[in-house]
Amino acid sequence: MKKRIGITFSRTNYAYYPAWFNEKSLEEDFEVVELSFLQPNIHLLHRCDALVLSGGVDMQPACYGGLERYPNMPEAFEPERDAFEAQAYAYAKSRSLPVLGICRGMQLVNILEGGSMLPDLGPAGNALHRKASETDKRHLVQLLPGSLLQEACGCIEGVVNSAHHQAIDPVRVGHGLRVTAWSEDGIPEALEAEDGSQKPFLLCVQWHPERMADKQENPLSYRVRQRFLESVIQQSHRRMEIVNPATEEVIASLVTDTPQTLEQKAMRLRKAQPHWASKSLEERRNILSRFRDLLTEEKEALAADLTAEVGKPLQQSRNEIEGARTRIAWMLNHAQRYLSDEVMSTNETMEERIRYEPLGLVCNISAWNYPYLVGVNVFIPALLAGNAVLYKPSEHASLTGLQIDRLLKASGIPEDVFQTAVGAGEIGEALLHLSFDGWFFTGSYRTGKHVYASVASQMAVCQCELGGKDPLYVADDVADISAVAAATADGAFYNNGQSCCAVERIYVHEKVYEAYLEAFVKEVRTWRMGDPLEEGIYLGPLARKDNLQVLEAQVADALSKGGRLLCGGKRAGGKGYYFEPTVIADADNSMWMMREESFGPIIGIQKVTDDEQAVRLMQDTDYGLTAAVYTSDNSRGERILTELDTGTGYINCCDRVSAALPWSGRKHSGFGATLSHQGLRAFTKTKGLHVRKGEG
Repeated sequence: MKKRIGITFSRTNYAYYPAWFNEKSLEEDFEVVELSFLQPNIHLLHRCDALVLSGGVDMQPACYGGLERYPNMPEAFEPERDAFEAQAYAYAKSRSLPVLGICRGMQLVNILEGGSMLPDLGPAGNALHRKASETDKRHLVQLLPGSLLQEACGCIEGVVNSAHHQAIDPVRVGHGLRVTAWSEDGIPEALEAEDGSQKPFLLCVQWHPERMADKQENPLSYRVRQRFLESVIQQSHRRMEIVNPATEEVIASLVTDTPQTLEQKAMRLRKAQPHWASKSLEERRNILSRFRDLLTEEKEALAADLTAEVGKPLQQSRNEIEGARTRIAWMLNHAQRYLSDEVMSTNETMEERIRYEPLGLVCNISAWNYPYLVGVNVFIPALLAGNAVLYKPSEHASLTGLQIDRLLKASGIPEDVFQTAVGAGEIGEALLHLSFDGWFFTGSYRTGKHVYASVASQMAVCQCELGGKDPLYVADDVADISAVAAATADGAFYNNGQSCCAVERIYVHEKVYEAYLEAFVKEVRTWRMGDPLEEGIYLGPLARKDNLQVLEAQVADALSKGGRLLCGGKRAGGKGYYFEPTVIADADNSMWMMREESFGPIIGIQKVTDDEQAVRLMQDTDYGLTAAVYTSDNSRGERILTELDTGTGYINCCDRVSAALPWSGRKHSGFGATLSHQGLRAFTKTKGLHVRKGEG
């Protein structure tokens, strides 16, 4: 797979940059991705292996505390570009991507690392450096012996081109940077990391190597590029490929974390958390409200990324993002009530209060099936409560996880208050060996049990939202069997059945059994399966290839035990991880598909004689997430649900979650709660305050 070089767009002379990397000798190994603040399309950076920050118009003086007006200032600044490239650099830094800064790009890096600028070099300086015509100025530079630049170029001096009237301030160089080249008048001409051996590739030059007239021969051009591209190739061993489940094509290659980078991130988060907690709740609410707005502004691009990596139909991806916005709104609206001090009693002499303080540093290991929804269940209330968060999206939803990271930072969440860990199972395992004040895991029972056992010795908060084998009962008194069949089919097959609260087994009273089967299958046959980007598609591919074998095995087991196949039962032909929607009648609880999670588009339906048999079969499980009853008598439904050991019960509905109600499991479905007031307070530790009045 080609390495992708992301280059930030400039209104001036942009064409030189892609041309520099698109030369014939490089085209087999590298391709250019234009990152433009005009789109904006910063999300494409997630698919890039390196970043080039290009030259162009001056940055706003406010970025470095400079004068509002100065000689040779542009007619207009580009604040959108300043913000866009700041995000790009922050992302590249967090992911350890190689960075090459050119002219303005060098100045940007210096400013973002805390350095400052000389806004104008004056008549003498401009005579040497500033472009006065179509031809760049040329002058001598001296290179620092032993620097990355000097070693790459193999010389200690050379001639470069110049086209600038600004420069970095040599006495206010950014933190962790050093100057490694100077022009003859002492102006800094190159920057790199002070300790490059411990950091990813970073090289910034004030000249324009991409448009030198002698760039094929000048080592300060072609060797700069060569060393940059070598660093891109060297990082290939730390990459994880993202595969589109609809096409089986690799759509991205992401740099993964290591145990060392995880430890560094955790240390930075731990250090930054107290300052975040010291902000008022209103400040934190306003920032997260902006995040919610950004989900709307970028919904189409976010939905496209989500569909590309997990395969859910595009409209369902849009629905998920809207659902996340609804949950965030509830949390924002109720945070003040449930996170503020709670007065328990008061009289003339004493007031007793409960204070809800942040846990501190929270680890959030999330899931792929609803990355926005299960994500906001954790990191939104965690941040609202004043915690710092190390967030690990599933390796199957990493692009979406990085989008979440980007939008949180764009909304105002400080860099060191929210960090994202990228990688597969080994990265999740490495997180279990770090110190956190709270662990919040969403995933399978098997992995959740391992997480719980691994972190128990830390005696920290641990919550696990695990799987389910959610039963549904259709009683004999339902008024409209066709409507019930359609609703419950959707509850079983929405998102390809890849929901922890999806209906996974159905029990139907014998009086309506055959009518229900007929209506259920009729509904399923109306759905379209295909390209998830196509409007009107209800079923896309499974997100995970390995689950195809699980579904095949469950179907084979059910048929061998007397199940009756009404539709589906096999993989669809062609590319992609497609499995036909499958309905098996005459199921029973001895079948694998009625006992273990399917997490796919298959359902078993069993006939029962009465409510008592239905309750007995519904309760016959190690899981306890949700259960549903369809009946015309709500009191009958409540009596049945009271007998079932589940965290959630549904009457005449299914497969839904509300931010106002706690989301919790029992038995193998986990423990702890997210959502509702319990979910807000789950990220706090309580302190009892006894306040005697009138003394002190």
